[in-house]
Amino acid sequence: MVLEKLSDKPSPKNTKILLIIGILLLVVFSAIMQYYSGLANYPVSFVESQLSFSGAKIKAWFSTMSAEEMRYYSIAQALDYGFMTGFGLIIFDLTLILARKFDEESVWRKSGYIVAVLGILAACFDGIENIFIFLMLSDPSGFPDIWAIAHSCFALVKLIIYFLIFTIWTISAVIARLVKK
Repeated sequence: MVLEKLSDKPSPKNTKILLIIGILLLVVFSAIMQYYSGLANYPVSFVESQLSFSGAKIKAWFSTMSAEEMRYYSIAQALDYGFMTGFGLIIFDLTLILARKFDEESVWRKSGYIVAVLGILAACFDGIENIFIFLMLSDPSGFPDIWAIAHSCFALVKLIIYFLIFTIWTISAVIARLVKK
């Protein structure tokens, strides 16, 4: 199985280095992204925007923004690629570190490898989601509504992986480790 390679690759040392890189990327890009997001004055919350599934709503929100605010919003979305890389690395490395604490053939170890890979996949979905944001920004009042729906679909999958699968697996794995001791 391909996932079994995660037993020793990346090495424990490199996994920790990648975790530190992920944390640094997350912190740095989050701060800069928040700055530009603030300047953009996007009129709705993160979750409402991500899960609108509506071209009409996004067009209405864009219509409240000036050209300068739209530029700031675009910069924030570009910076999000650094943030998502950091977040994907953190999920990958934390899950890998925890999964490796279980026995070689255990369900926890194998499922941890899957969750680790899903963390990287979620970052990829986040990147695709942002492509749709850039497409919508290219014609803020006339983009095809399907772009907003696709944007929200990729956002939904990303959020499910980041916050549901990763969180549930991590909490369950930590409890399993504590019970085993």
